[in-house]
Amino acid sequence: MKVFISGATGFLGKHTVKRLSDLGYTVLAYGRNEQAAKFFNDMKNVTFLKGDLNHTKLLEESIKNVDYVIHCAAIAAPYGDYAEFVETNVNGTRNIVNAANSANLKKFINISTPSVYFTNESRKNVKESDSLPLNYSNHYAKTKRLADLIVDEATQNGLPAISLRPRQVFGPFDHTIFGRFIQINENGGIPLVNGGQVLMDFTYIDNVVDMIVACMNANDQFNGEYYNITNDQPIYLIDILKQLFLALNKELNTKNISPILLSFIATNSELMSKLTKKTPKVSKHIANFLSYDYTLNIEKIKNDLKYDPKVSINEGIKRYADWYLATSKLK
Repeated sequence: MKVFISGATGFLGKHTVKRLSDLGYTVLAYGRNEQAAKFFNDMKNVTFLKGDLNHTKLLEESIKNVDYVIHCAAIAAPYGDYAEFVETNVNGTRNIVNAANSANLKKFINISTPSVYFTNESRKNVKESDSLPLNYSNHYAKTKRLADLIVDEATQNGLPAISLRPRQVFGPFDHTIFGRFIQINENGGIPLVNGGQVLMDFTYIDNVVDMIVACMNANDQFNGEYYNITNDQPIYLIDILKQLFLALNKELNTKNISPILLSFIATNSELMSKLTKKTPKVSKHIANFLSYDYTLNIEKIKNDLKYDPKVSINEGIKRYADWYLATSKLK
């Protein structure tokens, strides 16, 4: 069986390529980062294809003879130029869906995001069927929702697609979530609202890849469905930070801040970024992330796809810390 994976040199893409190679699939790993693609050098049946989501001819030629497409590629930053988000997340998704429509696929796996649920207030136990906000928290959430609508339309016209919404994925090769915490910790300390008593979900990377494989083999009755994924272990931010920095043998540096002040800082940071063309030190999205409870309901994926997360948060942090400390020694 042959699989095409977009965003293969990214965090989720790398882990998915590795798993499917180990399972004996022939993998076309599609991405832009040739340096990161060296990760695939020793893997069986993996071919790296350099390209982006706007190389329509290359997408068509690459996808026409595959059995599965796993669409991981996206700009997932909390802040940036809207046109760039549209170009990759919306237009890029349209291009890969158009290519997939011309192939005889067994399944198209769309990596969506739970950011589409997020509002500037606490939300707990959010289900896939719950209402979506009229205004999105950032460009990423808005453009990913537009991308989902492209997949939805294609599904209605026969594309056998399933969409996953994994929450805060972490593990080896993650430079975004835990990597950002580590950087902020070293640059003056992590700002905490209410002492970090903010409830949230995390998901270990292997658990997400388990569900990608499950979707590949899922019955067609689940085509068109969206599924939340978490570790099913809601945890306060301060508690996961304590576990993380203990595992890293690093001192945790935090500082309390009021949500009003944090919001004010974020607003001004974004205003300054428009003038300087530099990334804001604190975006509104990050300020909201640090201020509001936000958890997902995962009963649907448990019932339909028999999801049972195998790697706990504690074990996941240990694996991340082992990877981080080993790679740090190589620098």
